[in-house]
Amino acid sequence: MFTNSKLTKSIRLAMAAGAASTALISNVALAQDAETAEASVEKISVTGSRIQRANLTAKSPVFEFSGEEFVVSGNLNIEQKLAELPSTLPSFGASSNNPGDGTARVDLRGLGTSRTLVLVNGRRWIPATQAGVVDLNSIPGSLIEGVDIITGGSSAVYGSDALGGVVNFRMKDDFEGAEISTLYDITEDGDGEKFNIDLTIGGNFADDRGNATIYMGYAKRDAVYQGDRSFSDVALTEGTDGLVAGGSSGIPGTRIFGGPTLPNGDTLGRFLPDGSGATFVSPDDLFNYAPDNFLQLPQERLAVNGFGHFDITDDHRLYAEVGFNRNTVPQELAPTPAFTTVELNPNSVFFGADVQEAFLNSGELNADGNYEAFIGRRMVEVGPRQSIDTRSGVRILVGLEGYFNDNWGYNTYYSRSELDQTNLLENDVAASRFRQALLVTDDGTECQDTSNGCVPLNIFGEGTITEEAAEFIRIGATNVTNISQEVFHFDVAGELPFGLPSAENNVGLVVGFESRHDSSTFRPDEFLAAGDVLGFNAGDTTSGGYGVKELFYEIDVPLVEEKDFAKELTLWVAGRFSDYSTVGSVESFATSLNWVVNDTVMFRAGYQEAVRAPNVSELFLGQSNGFPSATDPCSADGFVEGTTDSDLCVATGLSADQVGTFIQANSQIEGVFGGNTELKEEESETVTLSVVLTPVEDLTVSFDYFNIEITDAIDVLGGGVQNVLNICYNQVQDINSPFCQAIDRRADGNVDTVSVLNENIGALETSGLDVNINYSFDLDFGIGDNNSILIIDSRNTFLDSFDITPVAELGTVNECAGAFGNTCGSPLAEFQSNNRITWASGDLSFSTLIRYIDSTTDDQIVVGGVDASELIVPEISSEVYVDLSASYHLADGVRVNAGITNLFANEPTALGDSQEQANTFPSTYDLLGRRFFVSATYTF
Repeated sequence: MFTNSKLTKSIRLAMAAGAASTALISNVALAQDAETAEASVEKISVTGSRIQRANLTAKSPVFEFSGEEFVVSGNLNIEQKLAELPSTLPSFGASSNNPGDGTARVDLRGLGTSRTLVLVNGRRWIPATQAGVVDLNSIPGSLIEGVDIITGGSSAVYGSDALGGVVNFRMKDDFEGAEISTLYDITEDGDGEKFNIDLTIGGNFADDRGNATIYMGYAKRDAVYQGDRSFSDVALTEGTDGLVAGGSSGIPGTRIFGGPTLPNGDTLGRFLPDGSGATFVSPDDLFNYAPDNFLQLPQERLAVNGFGHFDITDDHRLYAEVGFNRNTVPQELAPTPAFTTVELNPNSVFFGADVQEAFLNSGELNADGNYEAFIGRRMVEVGPRQSIDTRSGVRILVGLEGYFNDNWGYNTYYSRSELDQTNLLENDVAASRFRQALLVTDDGTECQDTSNGCVPLNIFGEGTITEEAAEFIRIGATNVTNISQEVFHFDVAGELPFGLPSAENNVGLVVGFESRHDSSTFRPDEFLAAGDVLGFNAGDTTSGGYGVKELFYEIDVPLVEEKDFAKELTLWVAGRFSDYSTVGSVESFATSLNWVVNDTVMFRAGYQEAVRAPNVSELFLGQSNGFPSATDPCSADGFVEGTTDSDLCVATGLSADQVGTFIQANSQIEGVFGGNTELKEEESETVTLSVVLTPVEDLTVSFDYFNIEITDAIDVLGGGVQNVLNICYNQVQDINSPFCQAIDRRADGNVDTVSVLNENIGALETSGLDVNINYSFDLDFGIGDNNSILIIDSRNTFLDSFDITPVAELGTVNECAGAFGNTCGSPLAEFQSNNRITWASGDLSFSTLIRYIDSTTDDQIVVGGVDASELIVPEISSEVYVDLSASYHLADGVRVNAGITNLFANEPTALGDSQEQANTFPSTYDLLGRRFFVSATYTF
């Protein structure tokens, strides 16, 4: 007979829940004496429904994993574990430097983080952004009992944010004793250290009628720079025969665009250290901005959480949750690239004689005798740009739940969350002072405008800026964001006094009311608000909020029970009627039919119509700038013969000889982003079909098909900067269209900005199949006198389609399944697999995690029609990651875990122009190579 030790038993219980699509999840039971407990009806609910009844099955595909998974994988941050799941698209995390904002997020089905609702104990958590997104860093990892994921949408049950799915973290809220846990993690290269220590203390009181649990945690993560790894230490671009060193045309010696002709006949393109001129040769003269960027963001996190409940009577419980967290995450970028138009004194001693002659003979001097130029200067003397985000969040929740009788219960609560974010920007350059300091007297000793203590600035040649000049133009900024959310909830759940004759159970019913108010303000620094910055993105004030009142219901109708053809056949219907202060009245509806044939076979079919109202950011975001990767269709790299409209390129600012031949100055193009108060709600339809098989004991195989279509999807105009460029020049080809009107070019032909404010664009649609397998069985060998257990947990997703329709009236569909790039974004692999194999015997266990990510194709091929032979890296190769870990109980209450992640030290496929950052997609692929971790837990 198999003998369970404490370790083996905990692993067996934890891992066996992994793929249980129909698993039962127990609610917190009210304290009762033995007689009362024995006589009462057991109340069970599952994530995705508030129905409570014995033997309830999930109404939507629910994937579960235990808190044990965080322990055996050595994950310090929650988002790392969620990003490994095939049903998620990796989002912001530890490697999101630019873009990034210091948060860690989860994105189910790749439909966007604002369409994934994150809950804790089935209730809303602290929003960390003006889009209402939850920062997973704020959830106490050591207190996680388990995680439930609904990937088919659940808006009718939880609200519009759940359009793409729900991630519910179940916390340990009945803890007794004390537990100290700690983890240390380091890379094979000896950097990127991670450390955390957690203390959990809990105990019962009032004759076990109450319990209070307090959690305190501290975590620290060290920085790794892109310059610390060979695949990312150089900004790569695509050359004629392969990837070559690229970078920015904003260089330390100063780039001048469209400069005059030097006496030797060359075009002035850059300056040498003595102020003389030279041509600019791309890519040889580009600045390598990569080494200064973070590959792993540093982090410091402090969290304090309290959970408590008290049984007022045997049937009524008062509960409360209190949380505080403070999370600081810096970002670091290369020194400011000062791209701006300036006036230059052609007689300045800062210029060599050849440059002075070129300016004076250009015939382009203005009325003041100055030369106007568009320049790009990398301000290395000012130092790397730093952005430090500190988020401090507080949440208080008080609730009351209980039962009126054996059949009816209630739950009501009120919660309030407040989050303050401070964003410190350092080593930026004031645009006004930059221009002022450049216009100097002939001898270069004074500024022509001496106000503000102006110090002459010589940017003409590398290393020419004095510390005094750098200090004059250097600025910092402090931006403040405040976010608040209030939620009031009340529901009554139970069984009606009637049912169908063919079923033993009566009809289950939930009715309830919920109101929520979200508000937020963003107050930029005066420099940022005025746009008087060159290194960071300018932004306007954001201020706004909205309220919503909702009525909701669920009805669970047992149709047939305990028949030869159906052990259980149940119809479930849910609806939500919402009244928003912004978009007005909207409705959501969901239904599913669950057919449990017998203990071996179950079928489930679900359908949902849902809406998502725009959030604070989408409605009220002040205009700000961003710099996504994009390729100008009129440039040498973007022009497609027979597709791109040459005449339109000329009409929008290019000379005829530049079309299809000029070299784009930078791989990033500035976008102007902002809110839109005229947005309407999104609408979606979701279909799920499931088969769950249990052919033998302890083996569960589930097949879950999903199809989610979102119309009037809220996104930026055209779906992004790259899409707007493509739509203008390759599709609508009309200078008066809103897409072409959104594009502004500089005098040298390069795109200056693309305005992509929020809009209800076309549609998003994704479909695929999840296949989950969970199998555990006993073995007749083990350690000492024990036998052992082997647990196999396999989670797989086959992505059939991921289609983006940027503009409904154009009808053009970007088919992004199996693709990556500037149009489709992060890799959308057609097959992903996550497989954990665990062997446990006595006090020892070994575990292996094998992850597979299928290869993906550059979207220029599948969307843009470019031949694969024309691209240097047409495909990202498939990846297989292997992690190993072991766990051992040294003594009573002492457990030690150790492991290796990315055992074979895989490096990501190096990319050129079709990348997010660091020559890859950092949230998708492992960046730091082989890592080692050790953790320990002491419970007493």
